[in-house]
Amino acid sequence: MGDPSAEHTATRSWTKVSSIEIRVEPPQIEPLANYLIGVLERNPYLSQLTKSTHADGVLIQYRLIASDGSLLDVAVKITADRTLVYYAPYPEGSASNKDLVELDMELETILRSYFQDQSKSSLYLVFSPKMNILPGAKERGIKKLLASVVFGNILYLFLIILFAGLVLYQFFYEYTPLLLVAMQFVIVFFANNLIAARGEFDITPENHSIHIAELRMKRQEFDQVLKSCLPKISEIKKKIYDSTLALGNELDEKTVVRILNDYGAACTPEFVRIKTVNVYNIVSDLSRRFGFKEPRITLLNVLPPNAAATGVSPRRATVLLTTGLIAGMEEPEIKTVLAHEFSHIKARDPLVLLSLATAEYLTRVYIVWPALFQFGLIVTFLYLFLSFTILFFVAKFLEARADLDASVATGEPKLLASSLRKLGLWKYQSRVFEMVNTGEWLKWDPHPPLYYRIRVLESLDTSRLRHTFIEAVRGCIKGFIASFSDR
Repeated sequence: MGDPSAEHTATRSWTKVSSIEIRVEPPQIEPLANYLIGVLERNPYLSQLTKSTHADGVLIQYRLIASDGSLLDVAVKITADRTLVYYAPYPEGSASNKDLVELDMELETILRSYFQDQSKSSLYLVFSPKMNILPGAKERGIKKLLASVVFGNILYLFLIILFAGLVLYQFFYEYTPLLLVAMQFVIVFFANNLIAARGEFDITPENHSIHIAELRMKRQEFDQVLKSCLPKISEIKKKIYDSTLALGNELDEKTVVRILNDYGAACTPEFVRIKTVNVYNIVSDLSRRFGFKEPRITLLNVLPPNAAATGVSPRRATVLLTTGLIAGMEEPEIKTVLAHEFSHIKARDPLVLLSLATAEYLTRVYIVWPALFQFGLIVTFLYLFLSFTILFFVAKFLEARADLDASVATGEPKLLASSLRKLGLWKYQSRVFEMVNTGEWLKWDPHPPLYYRIRVLESLDTSRLRHTFIEAVRGCIKGFIASFSDR
């Protein structure tokens, strides 16, 4: 099935093409198309709805009529790999880019609702060649709290320690800020160990790969498997491991199914997909590219796809990645995500952020607040809001620079853009993150808006990059200004 424009009159001009990254099993393409048509037929402003079947998928075409009389022709091409959406407004320019993105989001919501109606669920069993499958001691108290905070955001750690200052001030008075700063630097110095404590196992030359057995099933079957297997999941994983990887064999579907069924699960090999990624090879290659020794790499067995790096220097760095990242992305995409984290390590970004936050804090406590005290609490809180907004905006420079550094190191900016798009779709379940929003730039979040990062990477020419930090600063400022005009 080629470009839809070839199937229409010569006057047809598709001015925009969008891609909805949803994979569809070939037998599901026709039912998905019928589901979409059933929803579209209820739109009173829609006409000329047609469907045609082709060798690689289904093409749905229709026309939307706006209240001002303008027209918008739409073609939705559903294939196994993705869904492409073509737009042709009449007169040309009558539909803004924002309008088309909103239509993209509506279509994606409809397509995803179909799969939600199918009630499919997944269970992931994670293994490594040298893993020790024993019930681990649970993290307790301050260790768990600090590890969670450091993994989340170093500036939020700064905020939490500020609250601790309210207690310490009762004993140390004017020396409390200095004590808090010292506490922060101690925590950040050992942050790599705190993060490593969260992981299920480390990636090493001997323990180089992550093996994931994904069990896909309907909700009813999923609930039955959880009921029969979850209470003994460590025992089940150990039996699977002892029958495969411990003997030097590959993880295979039949062994996984056989052992699960021994514990009361009702599943077949068709439910199981095996994925193996040699993470250590990725890490060692990136270490050579960035010019420092391999940092400690540990796996956190949770579904949200994510990766994070912390440490005051490359020698004291830990990179944590999640099962969801390994399961949901291809190896080249995983590499670009880790390259982003390696940039943070090389530039010592956690230490830079803490130093900036500390400088602002000490200036505020010893200089600004005494000067503003006479103006009352409202002015004081306004200053606090402004200072933190500026801090997070500056932090966006470091994140944007890490994107550029990763692109230079791997030579694949579009792959990093693809990875970020997948992360956005997982988080928002739609393409809402592509909406231009000035408020996203002002959020207390160290990352620039996702739409901005993706646009920059998709159009990036790494051969023209000279100073990534300067380019990052310039780009963020231009992106922020452009957001006011909704571009």
